[in-house]
Amino acid sequence: MENKIQRNIQYIEEIIQKYDFLNTFQKSLEKIKETQDIYKINDLLRLICSIFEEKISELSNYIEKENEKVKALKEEFSTEEYEKIKQEKENLEKELKTQVQEYEYKYQELVDRYQKLSIAYRDIKTEYENYIHRTEKNFEKLKRESKERIIYNLIPVIDSFEISLKSIRNTQNIEEIIKGVELIYTQLIDVLKNEGLEIIKSNVGDQFDPSIHEAIETEETEQEEKDRIISQEYRPAYKLMDKVIRPASVKVFKLRNQSEV
Repeated sequence: MENKIQRNIQYIEEIIQKYDFLNTFQKSLEKIKETQDIYKINDLLRLICSIFEEKISELSNYIEKENEKVKALKEEFSTEEYEKIKQEKENLEKELKTQVQEYEYKYQELVDRYQKLSIAYRDIKTEYENYIHRTEKNFEKLKRESKERIIYNLIPVIDSFEISLKSIRNTQNIEEIIKGVELIYTQLIDVLKNEGLEIIKSNVGDQFDPSIHEAIETEETEQEEKDRIISQEYRPAYKLMDKVIRPASVKVFKLRNQSEV
């Protein structure tokens, strides 16, 4: 595809250089050279085709009008003078018709190239749309499989809750109840850790870090070394893969008369 783009750019450049009436497209071509955009190449070919079509029509109309002028002069000049004028006009007409033929040939050449590039453009567009469709389909499949895996791994936790609830109804032993809840909690945390969850604990004396901490309360201190030091953790931070999905809620020391953290 890259070679095809380069060939079309070179082809357009040669045409612009050959025909002065296409000079206005030079800047557009320079931008296309930078972007290598097949869609813009196609648009530029279409515009150049329309310019050639206009030029062919313009020259054809001019030739027709000149012929009418020559016919109108027949009564105003002698036969010899009229034939001389007629010959000059015929020579000019011959030159113009040659030019028209050249434009028509170039126009057809441009149309053929434009049509081929349009087909290539449609093929690329179709291929891209198919790629997007496959990607979205695969993404949905991955989402579904991911949800299925997480739910499947959580089902044993639900089973443990049901067993624990039945046991609670049949026992008065608080220690057994606490032990059962702790086991379920551990089971749940293990499932979440296997999915990439990380619990970040904040200790008293740790430096406040805005990327993982949220100060919901402050405690004034006159000791400068305690400024922005955590004095209490209310909730830990949770991190999934490389992203903190919930910051830790903490209480932080601040120097007296200093703005909030």
